[in-house]
Formats: sequence, structure tokens, C-alpha cells
Amino acid sequence: MLQAFAAIIARSIVAALALAAICIQLRANEIQKGEYLTRAADCVGCHTSNPSRRFAGGYRVPTPFGDVYSTNISPDQDTGIGRYSEDEFVRAVREGVRRDGTDLYPAMPYDSFARMSREDVLAIRTYLLAQTPIIQPRPQNTLPFPFNQRWALGLWKLANYRPGSFTPDRSRSQAWNRGAYLVDVLGHCGACHTPRNVTFGEDEDRKLAGGAAGIWQAFNITGDKTTGIGGWSDDELFRFLKTGAAPGKAYASGPMAETVMNSLQHLSDDDIRAIVAYVRDVPRQSGDEHQPRFSWSGTTTASAAKPGNVAQGSTSTAGDLYGSLCSGCHGLDGSGSPDSSNASLTHNSTLGAATPENVVMTVLTGVKAGDVAGRKSMAAFADWLDDGQVASLANYVIARFGNPEVSVTAADVRQMRAGSTTEQAVILLAGQALVITGAGLSLGLLLLLARRFRLSARLSDFMFAHRDRQ
Repeated sequence: MLQAFAAIIARSIVAALALAAICIQLRANEIQKGEYLTRAADCVGCHTSNPSRRFAGGYRVPTPFGDVYSTNISPDQDTGIGRYSEDEFVRAVREGVRRDGTDLYPAMPYDSFARMSREDVLAIRTYLLAQTPIIQPRPQNTLPFPFNQRWALGLWKLANYRPGSFTPDRSRSQAWNRGAYLVDVLGHCGACHTPRNVTFGEDEDRKLAGGAAGIWQAFNITGDKTTGIGGWSDDELFRFLKTGAAPGKAYASGPMAETVMNSLQHLSDDDIRAIVAYVRDVPRQSGDEHQPRFSWSGTTTASAAKPGNVAQGSTSTAGDLYGSLCSGCHGLDGSGSPDSSNASLTHNSTLGAATPENVVMTVLTGVKAGDVAGRKSMAAFADWLDDGQVASLANYVIARFGNPEVSVTAADVRQMRAGSTTEQAVILLAGQALVITGAGLSLGLLLLLARRFRLSARLSDFMFAHRDRQ
């Protein structure tokens, strides 16, 4: 009797241990899946301001309307997501609504994440909750009126937010559909690479035709052969996405370099190929450029640098600046390193672009390459050079190695250093006018309706009073 009872107990313990092992393995699998999805969505890129405090938020996201700071998504109970239920977390990611019911600013790309599957969102939550909790309150956003009024987000959502789910196109391949999910949903590529419409949502009629990430210009990545990636081979696209370097075409800098470092390099080769397959099929969008950005070979001589933009307050010439600060890595002839660890300046899309923002920002902020595939990071010179020197150096490298039709002034550099461009200043003013006008019209409509309601009520009272007298 005792032996039979002991055997039952032993079998129960073995079964319980087996069940526990299964549960542990399932949780480990869910965490691993969540980690991959978190990489694909590049959550660390925006939710980490200090690499030693991953997911603690505080990252400054520049917008045409001011600066928005990212939230803490570590599992801290008070400043992070530790108290978020599954439904609350899904609502925050897919609908842009905080736990307290407040709308999030669309610097969080919930308009793209809206079609993410609930399963994927919860896998990301599982991974984040497995990280170390970090106490770090979010800095205050610096937004002018009326963009500091969160009620205005309701108007933005009304115009631009489209809830739904990702539905695979059965007429397309599995790889194409996977690429569509990665580009349009998880990777939210349109947040930077699609221009904005009058309500500052993504202009779907110009999908992936080129946009902005703060001051940085995100180039056209449709199949147009002049302004897009139509002149790239599949292998070049694959290498650029995986390593940030496609010799003869482009070297990732700014936010794109960080996306390669934090996200794309960690994706499987099959997923990178799926992205390539999908963007190849996005409708082509033309632009104003008359030759491919990568086609500029640097045939113009150094003397073509614009003399009117030579350094202010410095006796150094543009050539001196290049020789002392740049030639050690990029070479006197701009050829870079044979292994592409240092970028070539010729046949480089950054220098062949029709606008100088990316060149100026590269000089000011450097490049964070993360040693991906051996690529070396570049130092930032914002604290070393004044506005005139930056303009002088930028004009020198553009004229000598890139598109000599482009130039920049010290005043332009000063504005970029401050965090905006002339175009963005105009956008800000237009946005303020649009929101204020919209609010005024809404208020006027409400007052008109209220007046009509009062008149209708008075008329009704008169008619009832008249009927009673009869």
C-alpha cells in the first residue's frame, strides 16, 4: 500500500517537473521571439538615451514642432511598463494610448504598429518584462502651443490613424508578404522614408518617396532609377541593409546607421531578402534629382568649394580642415578604405544628394556604426568647429567628391545645429496655423449649433405657449 502511494507521489512529482520544464521552455521561447521582434521594431533605438540603461527612455526625438522624449519601457513599476496589463500594453503599441488613457504623440509610430498582431505585441511585452527594471522618469517634451495640448492629437488621429490588421496578399509570395510586414508594420520604414501630407501624416500617395528624420533626409527607396534604388542590385541592397555599406552606392549615416546597428544587422538573412523583395515592388516615385545620387564621381577639383562660405573666425582653409580632420580615414582622394571600414566619399549617396543636410549633420554629429561588419564610427565635430568651418568643410567635400550644385552657408549650419531647418520652421508655422484654424472652426461650429439649439428651443416654447392659449 505504502509502495503504491509512494509510486503515485513519485509519478506526480515527475509530471509536475516535466510540466514546469515545458512552461520554462515556452517562456524562454516567447522571450527569444520577443527579443527578435523588439530588434525588428528597433525599440532600443528610440527608447534608449544611455546605452548602459537600455529601454529606460529619455531619447530626444526631434520633430518639426519641437522635441518629444521617449518613455521608459523597462519593467519598472512606477516609471516604466511594470504595471501595464496585456490589454493596456497592446493598446499603447497599436493605438497610441497610455495606461492612464492619454494619447501618445505619433513620434511613437503607432500608426504603423496598428497592424501588428496581438501575438507579436505580447511577445515584445514578455521580452521587455524580462529585462532589468530601471527607474528613470521621462523628461518634459519641449513643444510650443498648440502642439503641447494633447487634445490636438485627437484631430491628428482622426485624419491619419487607421486601425486594422495585417492581411497577407495571397497573390504574392510568402517572402513578399513577410517583407511587407517588416517594412510597413514592424520596421515602420515609412515613418522616415515617406513624405508627410498637410495634416503631417504619411502621404500614402507618395509611399517611401523620401522623407525626414529630424533634420536628416531619408532618401527615396522606391524603384525609380534616378531618385530611388532602381539602379541598385539586390545584393547591394542586401549588403547595405545588413552592414550599412554598399560600396559604389551608399554608406549609412545618422538614424539609418543606428537602425543598422540596433536592428537590421540582427535580422535573419531571409528577412533581409524579404525586405528587398518587397521594396522592389513598391510603386516607383520620381523626384527632382536629374541623376542618381551615387553617380557623382568626384571629378570636380578642390578649388570648386564655394569661397563665400569659408570658415568664419578661423584662418584654416577648407583643404586644411579636410587634410587634418578627414584624410586620415577617407584618404586625400576620398577613396576610403578598401574593406569599406571607412567610407568612400566618391560614388556616395550622401554627397551626391540634392540637399546638404546629411553632409552637415554627419560633420556635426558623426556616425555611430557600431563596428557592424567592421565599419568604423566617425567622430562628431560639433564641439570642435564653428558654423563657418562646418560650412566650409561641407562645401569642400561636396564640391570635390559629390554634387557641386549643392552648397550650404554658415547660417544654414547654425539653424541645423539648433535643431531645425528653414523648411521645418515654415512647417511649424503652418502647423500652428492649421491647428489653431481647425480649433477656431470647431469652436465656431459648436457655437453656431448651440445658438440654433437655443433658437429652436425658444421657438418650441413659443409654439407650446401659443397652443396652450388656444
